[in-house]
Order: sequence, then structure tokens, then C-alpha cells
Amino acid sequence: MNATRLEIKLKEPNPLFTLWLERWLREAEQRNQKSQHQLRKALAALRSYPLPLYSGRDCAMLRGFGATLCQLIDAELHAHQLTVNNANEQRAYEKQVQQVAKTVQNKQKQKEKGKPKKLTKKAQQALDEAEQRARIVQMPAGSYDILLLVDTQETSGKHKRVLDQTRGYLQTLQVPHEVRRLTVGDFLWIARNAAGDELVLPYVVERKRMDDLASSIRDGRFHEQKHRLRQCGLPQIIYLIEDYGDNEQLGLPLESLQQALANAQMHTPGLQVVRSENHYRSMCYLAGMTAALHQLYTQAGKTLHSVDKQQIESSSSSSCWSATKLGLLKFRALYEDSARNAQLTVRELFVQQLLQLHSLSLDRALAIVKRYATPRLLLDAYAACATEAEAQLLLSKLCCGALERPLGEKLSQCIHRFYCTHW
Repeated sequence: MNATRLEIKLKEPNPLFTLWLERWLREAEQRNQKSQHQLRKALAALRSYPLPLYSGRDCAMLRGFGATLCQLIDAELHAHQLTVNNANEQRAYEKQVQQVAKTVQNKQKQKEKGKPKKLTKKAQQALDEAEQRARIVQMPAGSYDILLLVDTQETSGKHKRVLDQTRGYLQTLQVPHEVRRLTVGDFLWIARNAAGDELVLPYVVERKRMDDLASSIRDGRFHEQKHRLRQCGLPQIIYLIEDYGDNEQLGLPLESLQQALANAQMHTPGLQVVRSENHYRSMCYLAGMTAALHQLYTQAGKTLHSVDKQQIESSSSSSCWSATKLGLLKFRALYEDSARNAQLTVRELFVQQLLQLHSLSLDRALAIVKRYATPRLLLDAYAACATEAEAQLLLSKLCCGALERPLGEKLSQCIHRFYCTHW
């Protein structure tokens, strides 16, 4: 019997809180107070929240509810409870809701009993994709070819010369390649058999020209890309850094770029930095890598099979690595898991949010998220501080990176100001 999830949406889950906010908003509008904008946001958030709230503290998770507004709600609630003792009515109401939900669920089960539920087109497609991902792919030695994948961004540009340059060089060097949309990195290598199954070799290349590297460091893309590369499941990350003329007028000092690359190489396991003089030399490097991988896998008689990301990340997994057998990710699984628009966890979103702050590196962001996994936990820690000064320095002594250096007072104050300023 298929389980059916029942959704019950209360018409007015928080009538008292809504009534009080409406009254305070009217008063603020009449007096032309600045608080009317915050009250309007809070009222909109409260109306869209589908579950009952029982205190001002509960409201703190909603947009627009600052500490002062939550305290006002608690004070009003206390006064209301002194005049109207509605505890028994509340318990009876909750019991009634549970009874209604149970009755509706039982009726739904009886109605659907013995009747096969037809899958929608979208559900059937999702089921087919899940089965495809779960299917184990085996590639015996000699049954596959090695192919270089080039991201579409690498073959696009404003000018026709730029458009064809990467592809033209690879064709000249006789590198078997294919251009397609990649969700991580600029170049990958896959093993493809006659049935069309594709497994990704454990290497990913991110190509950057020196001026692009400087630009990505300034706007924060460098840290975000580095984080995404670390999370993709491919253990060998190659930064292919291409000179830009004489490396002058890059937007940042050359020493700063070299230091950023050195830091990335030191703090990111499996990351390798490769320098090239120009675009053609970069393509020559990829041609050499393709030939080396062909010799390492095809000519050495490696047997390949598909595994999931968790098995790849487990270095002790004997099912992934052996002298003649190698476990690899499916290309489709890598594509879907690494898509920019994939659903992220709160922890991952928190890291990306922190990376937007100036001077906050990936190691520092990860150290903060390790201590406080969500913004809510960080805000609770700020609220628990006795003074404002203590809250501002809450993160100052947090150890970050392999050298375990403290975050510092300046960054700690910056993060506190970002999360605790009421706009």
C-alpha cells in the first residue's frame, strides 16, 4: 500500500499575533514612524507562515522579527494570558486538529485501498532517472575509449577567433574531444564504452588566464569555485594558469596572485597548479594528459566500474581502488550533483554567504561553519553574549586553516555587523 502524505494548512494559524502586528502597524503609520517598514515585513512573513507560533521567541526565525519586536509580542502575550485563560481551549483545539487529520487520512487510505496509483509523467521520469543512477556500469579492460570533455564556456566568446581557438588547437593536436556543458571545471576526461555509458576519470581541470584569476579573486568567485571543486567528488584538481602577455595590468599585484595560488595548493588536498605561457601551450598540456591517461587506463588494462560519491570519498574503500580495478563516478551523476542550481544544504549556503564577505577565505568560512553549522546557531550564540562587545569578538579567537591561526578581531566584528544589523 502506498503511503499518502496529507497536508493540512490552517486558515489562520496565528490570529492573535497577526491582530497585534496589524494594530502596531496602524499606530506606526499614523505617527509616521520608521518602524512601520519593519512591521510590514514581519506581518507579511507571519501571514505566509503555515504553522502555529507560541511565543515571541518562536517568531525570531521569521523575516522582520528583531529582538525588540519579539519582546513586545512576549509582553503582550503575557498580558493576554492573565486576562484570558485559554490553555484548555488550546489543548482542545490541538486535539481537534489531530482528530480531523486522522479522520481525513483514514478516509483517503480507504479510498485508495486496492486501487493502483498511476504515476504522473514527472514521477515516472524521476523513477527512471533514479533507476539509471542506481545501475552499476562495468567496463572491462579494452572495452572503452578515453575522451576529453571541453566545457561550452571554453569555446565561446565575443569574437570568432576566440570561439574556435580551443577547438582548433585540439583538432591540430589530434586530441579526441567533445564539447558539452560542464557543471564543474573547464575540462574533464571520461571513459566511454560501446553502449554509451560514461565514467569520469578522477581529474578535473580549471583553466584560468592571469587576468581572469585576478578578477575572480576580487569578486569572490575564486573561493566559491575552489569550494565547488573540492565538493565535486573528483580527487585530483588541476589549476591550469595561463600567462596574460607579460602579466602586467592584471588588476592585482603579481605577488598577490602567486600567494593565492600557493595558499590554495597548500590548503586543498589533491590540488595541483600548472603554469603555461599561452593558450596553445595549455592545449598541449591537455593533449599530453590525454595521452598519459590513455596509457594509464586503456593500455594498462584497467577494469572500470561505477561507484557513488560516498565511496569515492572513502579512501579506505577497497571497492574503488585496486591494482587492476577502479571505481569511478558516472558522468550523469557528477553533472547533476555539481549543477550550480542544485538544491544546497543550509550549511553549504551558509559557506557561500560567508565567502561574499571581504577577506573571508574558504578555510575561515569552513572553520566558522564547523563551530556554528547554520546562521541560526550563530545568531543564538550572539544573543547569549552578555554585552555587545563580547558578541563582536565572539569569533576572534576561532582557529582557522591548517596553521590554526585565529580569525582576528576585525573579521569577527565585520561578521557580527553583517548578521546583527537590522536594516
